[in-house]
Amino acid sequence: MKFKTALLIFTLSLGLFASKAQTPGESSAALIKRVLPKHFTFFKVELLNESNRPDRFELESLGGKIILRGNNGGSIAAALYHYLTEYAHCQVTWNGSNLNLPAELPVLKQKITKETPYKFRYYLNYCTFNYSMSWWDWARWEKEIDWMALHGINMPLAITGQEYTWYLVYKELGFSDEDLKEFFTGPAYFAWFWMGNMDAWGGPLPIEWMKSHMILQQKILARQRSLGMTPVLPAFTGHVPPAFKKRFPNSKLRTTNWNNGFADNYILDSEDPLFSRIGKMFLAKQTELLGTDHYYSADTFNENEPPSKEPDYLGKLSARVYDAMYQADSNAVWVMQGWLFYADRKFWGKPQTEALLRAVPDDRMIILDLAAEVEPIWKRTQAFYGKPWIWSMVNNFGGNTNLFGRMDNAASGPAEALKSEHSGKMTGIGLTMEGIEQNPVIYELFTANTWQSDPINLDQWLPKYVRNRYGKTNSKALSAWEVLRRTVYRVPKDKYIRDGAESILQARPTLDSTTQWAKTKL
Repeated sequence: MKFKTALLIFTLSLGLFASKAQTPGESSAALIKRVLPKHFTFFKVELLNESNRPDRFELESLGGKIILRGNNGGSIAAALYHYLTEYAHCQVTWNGSNLNLPAELPVLKQKITKETPYKFRYYLNYCTFNYSMSWWDWARWEKEIDWMALHGINMPLAITGQEYTWYLVYKELGFSDEDLKEFFTGPAYFAWFWMGNMDAWGGPLPIEWMKSHMILQQKILARQRSLGMTPVLPAFTGHVPPAFKKRFPNSKLRTTNWNNGFADNYILDSEDPLFSRIGKMFLAKQTELLGTDHYYSADTFNENEPPSKEPDYLGKLSARVYDAMYQADSNAVWVMQGWLFYADRKFWGKPQTEALLRAVPDDRMIILDLAAEVEPIWKRTQAFYGKPWIWSMVNNFGGNTNLFGRMDNAASGPAEALKSEHSGKMTGIGLTMEGIEQNPVIYELFTANTWQSDPINLDQWLPKYVRNRYGKTNSKALSAWEVLRRTVYRVPKDKYIRDGAESILQARPTLDSTTQWAKTKL
């Protein structure tokens, strides 16, 4: 068994390193060919030798071609999208794209230069991997990574395939396949398994799935890295299999419960020496399989209340979670979703929040203000007590499909925070929607913040969006969108509305009324 496992890891590793061959220029040129197969010869890619500067790009017309320059593959892709949206009146979205370029491509009268004020442009939420991505294959992932690059994303959450790493770690620790059947959920529930909310639901998980999705993850990471992205990989938070006490009878375990009708989950106490050992084992095995960019996601209590409210306990827990990362990677940076401070604000008062955050060095932790457009946590935590943080917009909960968004906040929120004297170490912007493939206007708008430090002027932006969407100027279409802007895409400042209204068209046929998740009324 050990020989077979070692052989598989060796084979997977060969695939990983073989797929790293593309240069930034090659990867961005390949993206152009995928997006514009009939027009890619009209573009020329040039790499700027400015790797130590913020991401930037240049656009210029020379010698009958559109020159796309950038200091990495992602910047070059963003240059292409800037040209497509600003000059060729095109658009690429999840729900449909307009790539009907004119017969003669528009010529640029002068060189265009853009530089981002945001070091990080984060993307994805644990929930997105199930509300939207459970059954994706490489073809669908390839399209999504192209979308990321075009829209300026450079820090995607990358957690596909981690079950195989955990499988190898727990097998090395002596757990049987039968033990692990009671641990891994089925593919549709991975997000809540990864976040420590449930075990085994929808399982057991076939080993073939684990292996195939580890290979898929290697392809995902290779492509993201070739386009200048810094993927965020998972780390250990203490969530262990139900059979853990049987295998380690002297271990210090605590139980927690999501309060949604599921059985208790088991959390290994951070004071137990096994905590550091397992955390180090996981990152070492993951790095062997996937390499590392030194950024790790770990959410200790996602919608689960910690077993103690004492600041001393929470601070020590936080320090040990980070130490387990540091033991395996001395350059580790912990990327934490700030959702717990929103979802359980009664528990996370000032002493608890401050203790959790201050226990880790400032330069070794980044906080995602996950729903800053709804409730900016940075404003009530002194900008996360000195930690670098990312202004993120969630916009969608539960993967629900509805017409909803805060256009005003998406247009102005990041810039207002960036310029605030109280925003501390704001270092990026992010999209953390629970489900994608909805409300593309909101995400086109939000990602436009990437290349400017001032608020977006909606009176100027919306007509361009409408023209790009339909391929031509249409006054009636613009009038319709102005109605949408004033209604479903606007939330009054005096009302607390988290997400969109549910539609009867989405409901299952029933003779009984059901409990609504979304409470919004039109």
